[in-house]
Amino acid sequence: MEGFGSFYITNTTNTSQLCNRLKDYYKIIFLEKGSKIKIDFDTINCPADTFFFLNEEHFFVLDEKAKGQLIYFDTDFYCIELHDQELACDGLLYRNITLTPYIHLTHQQATNLCRLVTEIEKEEKNTDYWSEEKIKLLLKYIIIEATRIWAIQWQINTSDFSKKQNFIKKFSKLVEENYAQIHQVTCYAKMLNITPKTLNNNVVKNFNTTPQQIISNRIILQAKRLLAHTNLSVKEISHTLGYTDSSYFNRFFKKQTSTTPLTFRKTQKKPKQLIF
Repeated sequence: MEGFGSFYITNTTNTSQLCNRLKDYYKIIFLEKGSKIKIDFDTINCPADTFFFLNEEHFFVLDEKAKGQLIYFDTDFYCIELHDQELACDGLLYRNITLTPYIHLTHQQATNLCRLVTEIEKEEKNTDYWSEEKIKLLLKYIIIEATRIWAIQWQINTSDFSKKQNFIKKFSKLVEENYAQIHQVTCYAKMLNITPKTLNNNVVKNFNTTPQQIISNRIILQAKRLLAHTNLSVKEISHTLGYTDSSYFNRFFKKQTSTTPLTFRKTQKKPKQLIF
């Protein structure tokens, strides 16, 4: 089925062959209790069955003992942004600029979500007219249930969820689309038609950090990705991220990470099981 696929993750899965195939896809990863995954530069253990929601830019490495299932789809098959008005997940489960979205599940929650994954697997084997549409509906159900669970685990009051989520979504989207060119908080405040002080207060309230730190963190994450996974020079990376002065970028990177870009690059070993 074009633009969509799934497979089981076992200790015999050769994930290295999936690198190029998955780099342009959204991913939903189900990992069983006891599994381990490294997403970008953070290693996450699964003390319970866990679902992860990754966008096209996430780099991840599965531990050799990881078990579960992976679903991938592109925007032509199912566009998260197009369906966001219905699902309210963009900026939460996907394109979340402050954390990697994942949910640890109770036994009942895992049973319910895995039932939907199993239904998707069955529909993949069908070749009739309705199978693709049913898979899209099942993806929608998974995302809705996962968003509910995420909101509970992060103690978001559902009574004011719409207003809070709307701000999170707008600010997250603006930063995600502009961090490589726009670094000033005042510019984001202007795009949101609010004052810098109001933006700062809203961000601190919703994210427990400042807007400037969120912008800086996003720049640093992309810088680390480019340092670890490409052969671009530091000067090329600094220009890619909107810095005409590579010396200034070096100082900025060291201030944020306590190390220089080149030193960071030397510490990164490209894993054998790299998916991107």
